[in-house]
Amino acid sequence: MAKTSSSTDNKLLRVASSKAPDYFYQRFDLGGAIINPNWPRITTEESVKDFKPRDTGLKLLLINPPIREWSYPNIMPIGQGYVASVATMDGHRVSVLDLNAARARPIDDKTAAEVSAWVEEMVTGSLAGGKPDVIGIGGIITQYGRIKQVVSICKRVYPDVPVVLGGGISSSMPEFMVQRLGVDIAVQGEGEVTSSELFHRLEIGQPLDGMKGIVFRKQTGPGEWAVQNNGIRPSIQSLARGLDSLPWPLRSGWPLDDVYRINPVGHLNWATKWKDGASVDAGQFCESMIASRGCPYAVSACDYCYAAYLGPEYRLRSPSEVVDEMQFMKERYGLAYIHFLDDLMLTDFRWNLEFCGELRARRERDGFEITWGGTCRTNIVAAEVLRAKAENRPNFLEQAYDVGMRQVGYGIESASQTILTSIDKSGQTPERIAIAVKETQRIFGYADCSFMIGSPGESRKTVEETVEVCKQIGLNPEVFFFTTAYPATKFWDLALEKGLIRKAVTGEKGEADDDIIEEYFLRLGEQGEAIRTNFSDLTDEEVLELSWWAIDELGAQNTIRHPHTGEEQPRKPAVRGSARADL
Repeated sequence: MAKTSSSTDNKLLRVASSKAPDYFYQRFDLGGAIINPNWPRITTEESVKDFKPRDTGLKLLLINPPIREWSYPNIMPIGQGYVASVATMDGHRVSVLDLNAARARPIDDKTAAEVSAWVEEMVTGSLAGGKPDVIGIGGIITQYGRIKQVVSICKRVYPDVPVVLGGGISSSMPEFMVQRLGVDIAVQGEGEVTSSELFHRLEIGQPLDGMKGIVFRKQTGPGEWAVQNNGIRPSIQSLARGLDSLPWPLRSGWPLDDVYRINPVGHLNWATKWKDGASVDAGQFCESMIASRGCPYAVSACDYCYAAYLGPEYRLRSPSEVVDEMQFMKERYGLAYIHFLDDLMLTDFRWNLEFCGELRARRERDGFEITWGGTCRTNIVAAEVLRAKAENRPNFLEQAYDVGMRQVGYGIESASQTILTSIDKSGQTPERIAIAVKETQRIFGYADCSFMIGSPGESRKTVEETVEVCKQIGLNPEVFFFTTAYPATKFWDLALEKGLIRKAVTGEKGEADDDIIEEYFLRLGEQGEAIRTNFSDLTDEEVLELSWWAIDELGAQNTIRHPHTGEEQPRKPAVRGSARADL
């Protein structure tokens, strides 16, 4: 191993001064490792000027569909931002239609038909401004209906322009999405390297056969086509071997100044998230970024979670690289807070300590300070609390608070050992939950925790156990969701097996064909809106009442549910006192 590493290092030194390849995907070897980390890339807005558009480059239109229409738009689509940077580095011309930002405020005074008409007007108006060579669109599965509408409009106006789908919705069921959404190409996994090669092939008219990372429509005859899956591309490697050499998102293409930075997220909208997300302090600007990709538990993922959509391995950016971006963002956008959107940010305790050390060093060197928030797991924090105590040092939460951390997010899901075992919440126990939450509350004043009800084995007793643990540690959770089956998860397969996908659509259990699956996707909204796939032996009515009981008992934040149907969801009176009362 040492000889291989030395050989690789020597190779990097030999090419350190060589000219960067013409296309971004050529910077990486077949294993996802960067060939030369010294090649220039887009970071700050000034660095964009180093990359000139080519006469033969593509005109790329990126469309961001609306999401969480009941709330103020507050998160720039970072995945599209990365793709935009790569496309710009490759000499393509990028334009953006951000429908989510364009609505500016919650859509709470329009019918579903009126919103659809507005989307139609916005998309057709954008397309009237000129024919793009490629259209990119992406998002998550709850945006299925909006994405389908946008794709339909694009194909009606320019049927010969290829439409590329990305994001979690694309990776979860790529063949289905190509067949049903009408897109031409679905990207699987990370989009930077794949989109670079894809755009290059489209530019020169090269066939897509053999190109890893995509599923596409392959013409098999006049008016005939089949769906071809070329397989997964290896993930970009961790730290200096790969992720550190990615460009930063091309944030200048999106309305951060006028929309995203003024609408709070994370710690800043703790009190308003489940109402409308409105800002409570107009002077507290914030934005989002990511420091890691994937989840260390992805191989044996929690049954409800699609943790592997960015790859099966957990990978990190170097602390100095992350802090460089944080420092730029604060200076450019006048930020008071940065929220990390990572599935699990504070996972590797050694990286956590190094990250805190880097923030301390910047504070001493440059006077750089900013507040921030991110995600973790209670078993990881509990282990660190005990480790730090044994080593007689501040634990990483204490150190993180010292350098600006103000929110820690935990997806606890349940505090009943029965349910934690049932959903394969690896390493988490009621005892570890208590240690982590107590320490988080001691340091930060609160803990941002989410739970869900309706998992396999759920009963009144298990819900009571969760509520009791929360009471013992003085926890006021953020939200109680309903356990919901999403594609590419173990619960998706279980829901199909149990006939729950058909039941969510028709009211009766049974097999789900593609028509039923599509209708299920069209109806999906927030996890807390409605019961869709109740895996427990409780009735749906009992699960609903138990959820309201838990919310009231513990003072959770989601006291209002936000259905996307345009109709108000009535709240049944919550049962006070014991959950064992008649429901």
